[in-house]
Amino acid sequence: MKTGNPCKFGPLRRVIGCLALLFLFHVAPSVSAANQAVLIGVVRDPENQPLADASVFVFSAKPRQGAATVTATAYPECGKVGRTDGNGQFQITGLNPELIYRLHVVAAGHRPHFITNADPSGPALRAKLRFRKFPDVEVENQIIGKVIDASGKPVGGASVTLESITKGNGTRYGGGSNTSIDSSVATDENGEFLFNTVEPLDAITVTLDGPHLAKQKVRLERGKAHLVRANSGITVTGRLRHDGKPLAGVKVAMSTEDRSAETFLRGFEVATDREGRFAIQGVPSDMRFLLYGKMSDLREIGLAVPPQSVQSSQAGKKVELGDLPLNPAHRIQGRVVLADNSPLPPRTRLYLSRENAWDTADLILPPDGTFEFKAVPPETISLSVRIPNYRVSAKNPSKDWLNEGRLLGRLEGDLNDLIIHLEPGTRFERNDGPSDNERYPRDKPLQGAKIP
Repeated sequence: MKTGNPCKFGPLRRVIGCLALLFLFHVAPSVSAANQAVLIGVVRDPENQPLADASVFVFSAKPRQGAATVTATAYPECGKVGRTDGNGQFQITGLNPELIYRLHVVAAGHRPHFITNADPSGPALRAKLRFRKFPDVEVENQIIGKVIDASGKPVGGASVTLESITKGNGTRYGGGSNTSIDSSVATDENGEFLFNTVEPLDAITVTLDGPHLAKQKVRLERGKAHLVRANSGITVTGRLRHDGKPLAGVKVAMSTEDRSAETFLRGFEVATDREGRFAIQGVPSDMRFLLYGKMSDLREIGLAVPPQSVQSSQAGKKVELGDLPLNPAHRIQGRVVLADNSPLPPRTRLYLSRENAWDTADLILPPDGTFEFKAVPPETISLSVRIPNYRVSAKNPSKDWLNEGRLLGRLEGDLNDLIIHLEPGTRFERNDGPSDNERYPRDKPLQGAKIP
């Protein structure tokens, strides 16, 4: 995305844009600065020509400074829309100057496009759209839908992202790599969307996400029109305190307990405010989630917010959790060792992941392979490292035989000399290794290799 001077527009837009910006920065002291900001920009087609009648929606927002204490798609400004004129120019008014925005550009016959980090105090925005992959197909190869909210009002600017394709008795996951159907579309101002496919599939599963909506997965059959009813979901609230004091700026997140591809949802996250309180909005109703604190924000105090099961209620309700428990976290120190005593390749990266939380940490290993992770929760975790032409050897008691390159186990205390032993070779054969009940050691203590 390119940017430019907002005053380099045509005469009318130049006057409007510049006056808006001047008003923003020279507003009288008695008038609140909130809702006085404006975003202006231009949208062009693949041939670099101005694109008229494109809709530019405010999809989400984040604070200009500090962590977000409001769910990204739940800010009041989300859902605002501007439409491009004959010169491809748009304007969105009534914005909060303390926020940075993510915009969703939608135009008939074109792929939807996101403009990230749209700053009301910055230069004019520019977006160049691409044509749809498959602009013309037979009606029987179309999947048509309309999204409405709980009151029956059309929802514009929502993203509809392909997750899986069902054909006969088989389902193929990973919509982004598919070459026979659009990977993502968006709803227009009438709430309508359209998938075109050149493959004789039976149905698709999509994730619907948008301003003031509870994210959801929907199954859509080919050759049919679908009415999708969305709602704002529920709000989950709670508080973090330690030694009687609130913990501010700590990110709290949620993901579904069920990790199956048909159900799994994530991306619900906010930070605690100055009172240590949080409110995660737009959580889908009638589902079971795991709520947890992010490791990165608790590292300095050496604590962890363990995953807590949360059953969401009916749409429009609240789930109040009160004060969340905090557990002491642990430290993991160790080395990645190559069996042939070679130094590690430059920029070899080691990943740490929590098995019951969508939360990770990573670091680049020095040539001698030493590493340290702080504030790791006392729960099942994995450590992953991949080096070309090497494999995690059988000398590692916590080797995950079902997932190459991983150690897996439960962290029960500080580990001060955890050895991850790699040896030359490709991945083991299916029948190699221990018996079935030893191949996936998630419930056993995490242990390092024992080498001379």
